[in-house]
Amino acid sequence: MSKAYRGVLKARISKLYGGDVTVEKARKLKSRKEATARDKQLANWFINMQTNRPLKKRKDPVVGTGKKPKGSGRRLYTDENPKDTVPIKFATVADARKTIAKVMKINKPYARKVQILTVLEQRAKVMGKMEQARLAKSAKSTLKSNNEKSSPVKKATRKVCLPKAKIARMSPAEKQKVIRAKRTAASKGKQVRSSKSFIRDGSTRSKGLRDWVKQDWRQVGNPSKKCGEK
Repeated sequence: MSKAYRGVLKARISKLYGGDVTVEKARKLKSRKEATARDKQLANWFINMQTNRPLKKRKDPVVGTGKKPKGSGRRLYTDENPKDTVPIKFATVADARKTIAKVMKINKPYARKVQILTVLEQRAKVMGKMEQARLAKSAKSTLKSNNEKSSPVKKATRKVCLPKAKIARMSPAEKQKVIRAKRTAASKGKQVRSSKSFIRDGSTRSKGLRDWVKQDWRQVGNPSKKCGEK
């Protein structure tokens, strides 16, 4: 409704006064002797929209995230939780190496370790200690690589299911095409097979999502088994 209102109001304002719609022009429009009830309705709607908008209040970021709100006295990377503090030293390259080795070994979450190394990197850059900053950046890359390797990868299913009615209408060649496409997608870690393998024959049209889900879904490779069976 608001887009329709804005379009009609803009046309009226443009015709009478030219330019964009403003509160002042909307007030002029509704105060005209020739103003219709529709003009007044549109003008009042726009004025209320512009003058009664609630101001969005920015919430203060959660303590410990290192984020600094606009106009706040909080400093970036402040020591907001002394109990969780990890001392860092980087006066010399040797100090930086020791700190990095300690960070890599401590029992802290991955994100916390990255945060500590980022502090070291940024402070070293500010102080012109570029080698220490480079070491910290390199350590972050190593952490990221190790984290990706250790993260469990969800295996994509190789089983492909379609409504029983659709499978019955498919030729052996079409069935094999669908099965091969699903296996190829699964080998790449993808859950969805290529759209090129879709069989669009209109045999499974439904009235809606609920109707579509209620169909008798079977395994294309073995239609005697339901989709969830092993």
